[in-house]
Amino acid sequence: MTRRAVLTATAGMAALGSGVFAGTAEAATGATKAAAAPPTGTVRVFWLKPSDVAFDQRYPDGITRVMQESQRYYRQELGKTFKLNTPAVEVVNGDHNRAWYKNTPNGDDPYWWVVFNMHQELLRKLSLQAPDSRWLCVGEISAEAQGVSGGGGGGGWVILSGHDADGAAGTNGNMNRWYGGMVHELGHAFGLPDSTSTDGTPMSASFYDYPNCHFSQAQKNGILNGPYGSFLS
Repeated sequence: MTRRAVLTATAGMAALGSGVFAGTAEAATGATKAAAAPPTGTVRVFWLKPSDVAFDQRYPDGITRVMQESQRYYRQELGKTFKLNTPAVEVVNGDHNRAWYKNTPNGDDPYWWVVFNMHQELLRKLSLQAPDSRWLCVGEISAEAQGVSGGGGGGGWVILSGHDADGAAGTNGNMNRWYGGMVHELGHAFGLPDSTSTDGTPMSASFYDYPNCHFSQAQKNGILNGPYGSFLS
């Protein structure tokens, strides 16, 4: 994992909730729109494929499996879980090549450039919002600056760079690592902060021990009573 630290997602929550990413992005002329939006109250998942990346079915299939495992885990922990759509992963053809997403500055910290560039493109092309009361959204992109790019969650969004997409596709090590990472970031998207220590919950570095980590009662209450708690059934 190239995240600089497990607690980095806290910064992502602040960034995703900032004025830079809040609100609806206006659709540019010629932007591709989804043919039909899925039902509200569901989790929308996107794989953004840069223009110089060949389509590979392992990626939507693998991301789907990660989301389904997260769905199972949330039901185990909460007695309720979120809904996915059919297909679970929407493939979005990117407007730019990998180098553009990696190298185009977007904020002060290069850690976020890839995922912020992806995020803004998804907002524009699909008329999404940040946060979006209609859907909780997950975006993954097959691009990263090795050892630099990261990701995070917050405000109804999870945004992840190339190593997470590769992990989901089964090309980047033990799958439990990627299952635990998604459970962690979804926790942020549902409104949870990071834990302050490795405390056995998935909101701490204990997510690396997935599936041997469990939400605390306070975390369960935070999800169920949070802004997306009504999405769970």
